[in-house]
Amino acid sequence: MSPEALLAVDTAPHLSSVSDDVWDDGYNCAYSADGSKLLDAENFPNEVVVRPGCRILCDGVFAFQDYMAENDHFGKPIPEEERASYLDKVKLPDTLTHIGREAFRECAWLRSIRLPKNLAVIGPEAFRACYELETIACPAALLSIGDRAFKDCFNLYHVRFNKGLRSIGAGAFQGCESLDELVLPAGLQFVGPDAFKGCTDLSALLVPPGTAAQFRALLPGRLYRLVEEII
Repeated sequence: MSPEALLAVDTAPHLSSVSDDVWDDGYNCAYSADGSKLLDAENFPNEVVVRPGCRILCDGVFAFQDYMAENDHFGKPIPEEERASYLDKVKLPDTLTHIGREAFRECAWLRSIRLPKNLAVIGPEAFRACYELETIACPAALLSIGDRAFKDCFNLYHVRFNKGLRSIGAGAFQGCESLDELVLPAGLQFVGPDAFKGCTDLSALLVPPGTAAQFRALLPGRLYRLVEEII
């Protein structure tokens, strides 16, 4: 599949897939009939091994839902400290190519995750407010990190981008105050507004030799001041 086709894949759990889903009793998950999509995780398990052959984690599969709060707030906003999905361990197969919108939003106990080698797209807000997440290593196949994908991951201190990355969306790492240094790949073509806003510890954006001018023009806001060529 071409990069353009990969970026255009729909990650929503459509009714046509849900109507003939296949239930996984071991991990309380529902898959499409052909096993290519993880559609839903009912009862919100704390540990999941995603089946080999799965290519898409659909939108919101493990995200926090209001009814999961420990206390009843009678229609009032749920305090941040109570907004936490149960999931704390997940194993993803190498067949996975897409993580959908908000798939892991507010999985506040998720400390680490191995992104599989064929992953091409991390959807918008996919890991937003995963407060305990500390490190991310992007595989070489990854093309796009969506808008606000890692927003408010306060403890995320190390991210390793790989050479295939083309796009970092708006607000992708906004509020990741523990990030201190990033190495940007030569093939990066787009960095959205506020991609690193609120990254208060970010001291350097390292770029390949001879590309400083290119990246200073590419980066939004005043991030150009952090650009340093790798020696």
